[in-house]
Amino acid sequence: MGTRPLHPLDAIYRELTDIAAALPREEAGALARAVRDARRVFVGGMGRSGLMMRAFAMRLMQLGITVFVVGDTTTPSIARGDLLVVGSRFGRSGSLNHFVDIARREKARVAVVTMNPRTPLARRADIVATIPVAGGGPSRQPLGTLFEQSLLVYLDAVVLLAKRLLHKTERAMSKRHTNLE
Repeated sequence: MGTRPLHPLDAIYRELTDIAAALPREEAGALARAVRDARRVFVGGMGRSGLMMRAFAMRLMQLGITVFVVGDTTTPSIARGDLLVVGSRFGRSGSLNHFVDIARREKARVAVVTMNPRTPLARRADIVATIPVAGGGPSRQPLGTLFEQSLLVYLDAVVLLAKRLLHKTERAMSKRHTNLE
C-alpha cells in the first residue's frame, strides 16, 4: 500500500496551521494597540495582498475605526496621529515604499506586515509583524497564496485583539455592516 498525496484542502490547512504556530503573538498585540491609538488608519497593499488589506479595512470600519484604503478616490491626506498599515510579502514594492515615504514625511506611524522583517520597507516601520512563510519550506500552493491566506488570518486576529481592546461587541459591529447589499 503506497502513500496517497494529500488532498489540497488538507495540505492548505496543514500549511496554515504550521504558519499560525510560528507567528509571534506580541507583534499582533502591538499592531492592535497601534490601531486602537491611531486617529485614523490607512491600509495598503498590492495585488492579492492588497485585497487582504481591504478585508482588514472593512473589519476596522465595523469596529468603528476611521479607516481608508490607499489609492481609493475618497482617501484623504495622511497626517500626524495616523497609522499606515501595509501588507507586502517581499517588502520591495516601489509603490508601498512611496506610501511609507509620505507617511514618514507627514509624521504618521507605519506598520508593515511581511514575511521578511529585514527588507527596506520593514526597516522603516514603527511596527513590523512577520508572517514567516519562507521558513516553512516550499508551499504546495501557487505563487504567494500561503502568504496572502496567512495575512488575512493574521489581520483577522488583530481585529479580534482590537475588538477586545475597544470593548466592542459583535452586535455593535453588525450595526456598522453595510446595508447597501
